[in-house]
Order: sequence, then C-alpha cells, then structure tokens
Amino acid sequence: MIFKEHSNLKGSHAVFGASKSSWLRYSPEKMRDAIIAQYRVALGTDIHEFASSQIKLNHKVTNIKHLKNSIEDFIFYKYKYDDDISDYGSKLLIHLKELPEEVYETVKLYINDSIGYRMTTEQPLYYSDLFYGTADSISFRNNFLRIHDLKTGANPAHIEQLEIYTALFCLEYEVKLGEIETELRIYQNGEVLYHNPQADEILPIMDKIVSDNKYLKKNYLKENEKWMKY
Repeated sequence: MIFKEHSNLKGSHAVFGASKSSWLRYSPEKMRDAIIAQYRVALGTDIHEFASSQIKLNHKVTNIKHLKNSIEDFIFYKYKYDDDISDYGSKLLIHLKELPEEVYETVKLYINDSIGYRMTTEQPLYYSDLFYGTADSISFRNNFLRIHDLKTGANPAHIEQLEIYTALFCLEYEVKLGEIETELRIYQNGEVLYHNPQADEILPIMDKIVSDNKYLKKNYLKENEKWMKY
C-alpha cells in the first residue's frame, strides 16, 4: 500500500492525537475548550510580543476598544501572506474574539505600568546554559528591583517564577539582596498580584541554582563542556 505523505503535517501535533488519549473521555464541551486553550497559548505569545512593542515605543493604552483593534491589526500583519492573512492567522483572529474582557484589562494595566516605571521588556537573565529565563518587564534603579509578569492564560500563576527571575538577576549582576528592595507583580485576569520577597525567600533559590549547576557540570555535562558555558 502506498501511504499518503501529508507533508504539511510533519512536525505538528493534533489537539486530539493518539499520543494523548485523555480526550477519549472528554465531553464535546470540553473538547471545544481544549481547542480554545491551544489557540489561547499562541495568542498569549503574540500578545506578549505586542505589549513589548508598545512599551518600547512608549505607547500607553487609552481605551480597551483601541487596544483590541491594535492587537487584531498586529496579528493580521504578522501573519499576512501576500495581500491576505494566512489560514493560521485567520484562526488566531477568530479565537481572539473569544478572549475574556479581563485579558484586555490586564494587558492595559501591564503596558501602562511598565511604561510608567520605565521598564525594559523581554530581558534575558542568565546564570548558565542550564539556568536562565526571560523576564517580561524588569527595572533596577536606586537599589529597587522591579519585575512584572503578564499572564493571559486562565490557570492561576505562581509567584515562584518571579522569585527565580530575582535570583537569576542577583546572581548575574552580583547584587546583594540585603541592600535592595524588590517588588514582584503578576498581571492576570484584570488584577495585579503584588509580592515583596525577603532575602530568606530568594537566597535558597540562589543557593540551589549555584549548587545544582556545579553538580550537573561535574557529574553529567563533561562531554558538553565545549559548548556549555558556566
């Protein structure tokens, strides 16, 4: 038998594929939610990119309607193919209309606050090739560290992610926690979660990064030393 090639599917994964069989027990409503969730992740990536561009351009959000139109235009031109949008981009725009209103409220707050605090967006924080991350927005001046994170998904976010960014920042720039103040913010569902971590919360993370990196380098990564950096 000669099988069909389906070259356009290579490297992709179906929402309801054989490698993840849990959907066999989904209701039709849950299957619909799974499709929406898949596109919401992709939309989150594009919305982060849009927000970063607005912060860099110092463009504050004046109203939600204009924000919606701007994000729609951003996605259209990003996925424009010749004089029309690609099929994938078209699907993103369809699912964009299903985003809850509070997502746009969150994006508005995040953009305006990041501009107000003169923050740098999409900033990599690096300790080694094993331990690094990219902060959505960060600033450090007058011994005050500020890190903001934008969440467009529905699942509750965890402040630990921002604590790791704090640890990476202090390690990379050799900043002593006892000599600075820190404010971490998560923007999600139209609200802002604030946290001012103390040194005893961040130091264990820093110690773990340093010790684990040293251990892994010594015991597992000798063959990769030519391209791994420490």
